[in-house]
Amino acid sequence: MLTAELNETQSSVLIRWSINVDSSIHSLTGTRIIFYFGESETYYRCQYQPPFTSRQISLIDQDQLWFNFTVPNVPVCPSTSYDVTAYNLPTPSEQGKEYGKKVQMEEVVWTPEMYSVLHGDKIMVSFKTSPVADRYVIQLSNGTHPLKTVTKGAECKVAKCVVELEYMENMGPCEELVIKITSHFEHCRASLRKNSLKVVCPKRSYLDISVGCVLALLFVILCCCIIYSSLVFFQRARGSRRAGSVRVLLVYPAVDGVFQRSVMLLAERLQSSGNVSVIIDVWERGHLAEQGPLRWFNSKADLADRVLIISPPPHTQTDDLKSKLFPALPDDAVSASASNLFALALNLVTSTAHDPRVLDKFWVIILDHNEKSIQTELRGCRMFVLPRDFKKLHRQLSEPVQSPAQPRCFRTYFCKQALEQL
Repeated sequence: MLTAELNETQSSVLIRWSINVDSSIHSLTGTRIIFYFGESETYYRCQYQPPFTSRQISLIDQDQLWFNFTVPNVPVCPSTSYDVTAYNLPTPSEQGKEYGKKVQMEEVVWTPEMYSVLHGDKIMVSFKTSPVADRYVIQLSNGTHPLKTVTKGAECKVAKCVVELEYMENMGPCEELVIKITSHFEHCRASLRKNSLKVVCPKRSYLDISVGCVLALLFVILCCCIIYSSLVFFQRARGSRRAGSVRVLLVYPAVDGVFQRSVMLLAERLQSSGNVSVIIDVWERGHLAEQGPLRWFNSKADLADRVLIISPPPHTQTDDLKSKLFPALPDDAVSASASNLFALALNLVTSTAHDPRVLDKFWVIILDHNEKSIQTELRGCRMFVLPRDFKKLHRQLSEPVQSPAQPRCFRTYFCKQALEQL
């Protein structure tokens, strides 16, 4: 299997591939990757040391081995396709046997979601920005006649940019005004992208305003009904599924670099299992910094099917954890958000202790130490001791999830309590 995912924010491409663990592998020394961007080609060779053989693979208790590689500094341009080809080394000599696979990512398309409205003597223009655009030119025109032009650069490095344009009567009637937005991509050949729409004008008639308000209210009610029906359908479908991706939120304390490394290896192993989607703060630093720990944790906990809380080892166990599990790996830096997120998780578990159905969403992971040393708040949760119970953990994560929605009053109480503690 071969997949590729473009990260526009970080200007990189994540390439993932798997190798089947079976007797067909005699000696696999590496994988060759060719990355195509426009007319340029970049070659990468990922070597396996030592090479894979049938004898070595027979000792691994997995059906597939997953690997990943990140191509950095990729120019993200609109209307540009990216192709990835990979094949094993050495290539099979049998004629007609497929030795490589190609995957093509969708073209990058900037959809600005523009909106403009006349409010008093100001025209309010809002649009969704592109993370890779250098600047935007906003032009107000009357038909084909330009009236006013504004250029925005660094101040529009946000998800939604809002610009105010002054409106005067000599510009003509509001119904004839048009807003055009041009985005500039300095490092791309197709450096310009234009979008336009008419300005929304206020209605002067009270009857029109009343009709508009009634229609808007009906539209909001209809949207609420559609959203409610979609949520009910989604929860029913999520509760009855046995296959597919299970969303797992991973929360852990800030102990030291060795413990951080063990947490990251657990996250990578769960992610590579094929049917588990891991949510962890280290992989979402941008969203976490933008939303803050409380809002980020609330949204991710509601979205996740399971919340895995990793129990901190006793202080005397950290050296044993380093020597037993990762004797040759360097220490990783401790995540700055781990402590706050772990405190929020403990607070949420304590608040749900009275409801076993909601509490079953939270599982405790113990990394190579005695389960008797865990915190009092976590003793009512289901526990797994790793690496001994990893297969059991993976099997139970694949079982149907029945997670009742949290009442709104409970979420409000939890947010207030968590804010007081932070």
